[in-house]
Amino acid sequence: MDWDEYCKLELMNASTLVHGCKSMKHLRAAIDSGGTEETDAMRLGTGIHTLLLEPEEFESRYVVMPDYENDPQNLRAAKRKDESDEERRTTSKATKFYRAKVAQFFRAAELDGKTVLKRDQYDTALHCIEAIRSRPYMSKIIEQSEKEVTLLGEIGGIPFKGRVDLLRRKRPLIVDLKTTADCGKHAFGRIFCRLHYDMKLAIYRELARQNIGKAPDVGIITQETSGVFDNAFVPVPDVVLDNAWTRVLELVARYIRARRSGEWPGADGGKDRYELVIPNYAMWDDDDEEVDWSKIPSGADDESFEVAF
Repeated sequence: MDWDEYCKLELMNASTLVHGCKSMKHLRAAIDSGGTEETDAMRLGTGIHTLLLEPEEFESRYVVMPDYENDPQNLRAAKRKDESDEERRTTSKATKFYRAKVAQFFRAAELDGKTVLKRDQYDTALHCIEAIRSRPYMSKIIEQSEKEVTLLGEIGGIPFKGRVDLLRRKRPLIVDLKTTADCGKHAFGRIFCRLHYDMKLAIYRELARQNIGKAPDVGIITQETSGVFDNAFVPVPDVVLDNAWTRVLELVARYIRARRSGEWPGADGGKDRYELVIPNYAMWDDDDEEVDWSKIPSGADDESFEVAF
């Protein structure tokens, strides 16, 4: 199933459901809006996914914006009446010429139904792909796996859709590619919890189980998008996914109740108040013992603890 066809499926998905971790009011808003507004970071991330996993689709879905700031016609405002064009040439992005060119380019891309990547984003994407391809273990997983696989299923009586980056059927494994500013075990561990990756991956694992008949192992390829472009393969322990799955089922049940009643409570759950939760950030050094995942309580709120790999 191609990306456009997948987007047209009006089914619940992991990225939408996790808005309910804040409140049913947030979940309702996400459903009504059709998703989160795309940011530069999101465009870069999806561009990297496409170039790495579906390179044949890149030209039909993306267009790379020229460096208009380096155009010879990019001139700053004159400071003197006798200034020549040569003196006024600039690489600034604050000129009328640059802003007009960018606006014109984005309008044309929108008419063509394409996503714009700026030149520096495209160069970053190529660096990221080169970094991933240089790692033999990651490259082997990519070669063994199907790319951008659509999975359909049902959770708690609700039809779901999911799209996994990599699915290996022999010795079942699903892998999610995540771009990040810091793939260090502690920094990414906090991001993992804050962005509810555990719940999303638990949903993908269940949809994969329903489609291939066996629950796969789960892992993440983390890739930094700047600096030395470091990366890592991160296996996600079953106990993490099992605990997250408990929260997924609770969230689906709350969604069903809200949909049936027509009441979508906010962060206080409709009780006019809530108990304050102070985050407990786990701060291990590299030489410390590994996290004992069995001690992470099932059903814990994501904001009540942070975990480091």
